[in-house]
Amino acid sequence: MKSIALLISIAMIALLASSAHSQIETSNLWPATGGDAGGRRYSPLADINRNNVARLRVAWIYRHGDYRNASGPDKTLRGTAFEATPIMVGGRLILTTPFNRVIALNPATGAELWKFDPRIDKGRRFPNMMINRGAAYWASTDSRASRVFVATLDARLIALDINTGRPCPDFGKDGTVNLLEGIEGVVDPWEYNMTSPPAVAGDNVIVGSSIADITRRIQPSGAVRAYDARTGALVWRFNTIPKAGERGNDTWEHESWRHTGGANVWSEMTVDSERGLVFLPVSSAGPDFYGGDRQGANLFSDSVVALDAKTGRYIWHFQTVHHDLWDYDLAAPPALVRLRRDGREVAALAQATKTGFVFLLDRQTGRPLFDVEERPVPQSDVEGEKTWPTQPFPAKPPALVPQRLTETNLWEADGRRREKCRRKLRALRNEGLFTPPSERGSIIYPFTAGGANWSGGAFDEASGILYVPVNDLAHTIRLRKLPESNFKNTDARVMRTSWSGLWWLLTGKGTGLRYRMDRQLLAVGKVPCNRPPWGMIVAVDLGCGEIVWQEPVGEDEKGVKGLQNFGPPLVTGGGLVFHAGSRDLRLRAHDASTGKVLAQFPLPAGLHAGPITYKVGGKQFLVIAPGGHTGLGSKLGDYVIAYTLPD
Repeated sequence: MKSIALLISIAMIALLASSAHSQIETSNLWPATGGDAGGRRYSPLADINRNNVARLRVAWIYRHGDYRNASGPDKTLRGTAFEATPIMVGGRLILTTPFNRVIALNPATGAELWKFDPRIDKGRRFPNMMINRGAAYWASTDSRASRVFVATLDARLIALDINTGRPCPDFGKDGTVNLLEGIEGVVDPWEYNMTSPPAVAGDNVIVGSSIADITRRIQPSGAVRAYDARTGALVWRFNTIPKAGERGNDTWEHESWRHTGGANVWSEMTVDSERGLVFLPVSSAGPDFYGGDRQGANLFSDSVVALDAKTGRYIWHFQTVHHDLWDYDLAAPPALVRLRRDGREVAALAQATKTGFVFLLDRQTGRPLFDVEERPVPQSDVEGEKTWPTQPFPAKPPALVPQRLTETNLWEADGRRREKCRRKLRALRNEGLFTPPSERGSIIYPFTAGGANWSGGAFDEASGILYVPVNDLAHTIRLRKLPESNFKNTDARVMRTSWSGLWWLLTGKGTGLRYRMDRQLLAVGKVPCNRPPWGMIVAVDLGCGEIVWQEPVGEDEKGVKGLQNFGPPLVTGGGLVFHAGSRDLRLRAHDASTGKVLAQFPLPAGLHAGPITYKVGGKQFLVIAPGGHTGLGSKLGDYVIAYTLPD
């Protein structure tokens, strides 16, 4: 019996050693654009830390060549926005470019290993910029097969051999699945795209979509679908706008679910592998800003939805905005976090929103961990509109950005400009958060690209702190009534060419819309009316629901601190938060505890992809991909840069 016990003890020690080795190896990687399947953007690596981060030096630079400015008489050729966070798997650093090319590099040297070009039509007029946010990685449970997946702007899902970069011939048709197949409401393929990487859960590859909004009343379906990673066969489909007999269908009054679209998932989904769940950050239903033809709460728009990742079965949902009229869709990936609550560990989900709220939910049930109050909100005066009477407000954490713009918030730097801003503000409907759009003109504050957008956040489990980049700006929105005859015409093909697209923009004809929506930044001479900072990174203690610190993001040529920013952060075991995201050409390393900037590194182009870190050959590397952003006006480029400490 003693011999058996000894053998069992030896076996257990070996098992624990193997598990520890596996964890160490995993910490050296960056297998998903969010760092892990749960989107925490955290690495435990600590060789680079508070004491030595200023000593980082460039180890290698790679240039991919894929960038361009918008061009043509009406910007027919879209400019690029480099938002693709690389992944580090299988001994390869893998990235995607704005032209959807996939490139594998040696993570230690930056040498090119292979590249794949899906040959998208770069002359095509896509609704958004030329953009892609990264690739996804799948490995079979026996580790005998592994693939890289990319979803393209022209709606293809492509499986590549991780060793060669060649399409996998047994996936779909010669390595490709056409994602336009089976999607209702697509009049012209230009309006249905893929911009974010798929989510991988077990042997399923799960995709959402990016859909042109404010273009016509009846938009394509935003259904989320899962495909078999080996064969490309459709495994399941979840209708984000429920059909007859499906849960949530009764939240679309007068059967309006039949005549709408959108509620797509254009941001990144996250996965709880232990519980077998996938979490969808669902966007708003179409069209934005007027919902008279889709009365009701409109599930599952603006909702975090938890599904069984294997079957697509509904588990729970939490709606952050009812009957959205503000384009307050869920742009940030849901971050899967663990917290200590009432003496026990809780698996939670943190959903940052454009309103500046962070909703903290129980991952298994969807129940809020801090109280959420349904408060009355201003009601619409637009004909046919039926505003939802209340909206959810969490008790904690406090909003990460202000939610009411008054004259005292206007920037005093230029008295004449401030007076123009004051006159603009007084002419608009302005009743705080959830002021509905109007024909008079209304303030939307926070604006439609803030507080938290697709950049999401980074979570340090040791401290329980979530680091979230936010924007603090205001939009004006004015509804202009269109002829009743336009309501019956929903032919989006009128927008196929550049000049007919311009005609649509000016007249609204051919869209089926009842109103044309004019949206502008509240500014004078392109300078925002509200005082800076307009962009910050905020540290939030999710355990107690309090803000720990906040720091401006970027500085312009006039010394104004806090610029509009889009770009994910990285938090590490070395006590550091790396972030950029604005048109300021500097990467900053913050002290994770205080927000103090410990080091700054010059950039050759704007950095809007997330920094990542990994360890190869005993060295910790920090890798960034600065490529600029046409929409933000940051300098364009085509760089991948690796830093490490001197020997």
